[in-house]
Amino acid sequence: MVSRPPPPSPEVTAAQDRAEQRAVAAEQQEAQQASARMRVMRTGGLRLLFSPARQQGTTQNTLGSSGGTYL
Repeated sequence: MVSRPPPPSPEVTAAQDRAEQRAVAAEQQEAQQASARMRVMRTGGLRLLFSPARQQGTTQNTLGSSGGTYL
């Protein structure tokens, strides 16, 4: 007959429960941050496209070798 190991102490089970709750909270926070990044990538382009600074021509966007001047 094989003897069973003693059950874990209440402190150990409480510590395991707290660690599991922290892990779940960290996963939820990471998912929220990823969702926020995706939302910014989705809407950030339009927000920048129609921004007042861009419409006033104060942004420094240059394409090609013309240096931003159009002759």
